[in-house]
Amino acid sequence: MTEHTLRSPEEFVAAFAGSNDRFRLYLDLQQHGTDALPAVREGLRHGNWQVRKWSAIYLDHHADAESLEALLPLLQDPKSEVRLWAVHSIACDTCKPGENPIDIVPLLIELAEEDMSIRVRRMATIMLGSQTSDSRVTATFDKIIAEDSDRKLLLHARNGLERYRVAGF
Repeated sequence: MTEHTLRSPEEFVAAFAGSNDRFRLYLDLQQHGTDALPAVREGLRHGNWQVRKWSAIYLDHHADAESLEALLPLLQDPKSEVRLWAVHSIACDTCKPGENPIDIVPLLIELAEEDMSIRVRRMATIMLGSQTSDSRVTATFDKIIAEDSDRKLLLHARNGLERYRVAGF
């Protein structure tokens, strides 16, 4: 079946494994909206990391409470690109309607301080600085500023700390 004849959400999600144009598949999958959520949640457990990654990306704009919970194991995925998108999709409230039922702050703090990938650490720090308002976060910003040398990570930590200070934390 070619990418042009895909119809069901399951077919779109499965096609992420071998497509040369995953972004086009992602855009086409959008037509299914929340009807695609069961297939996308299955995609989060797929053996192919590209399927997990693109399923996580899809949930950035379409996640419900069940989908957000299903993203949690991806925070420990062996592929850093999957972890990066899991962080963004779980933590970014800007793109989603409704409240996030997950206390994401401790998870983001752990990733910001300890993840093996600098890109995941940066994303977790960005999310802590822009998507949360929680007094537990300031110590993490202070720790990053005191101990890390990555320019971008330091920038995100300083920006987050400044936002928190302005907000009275």
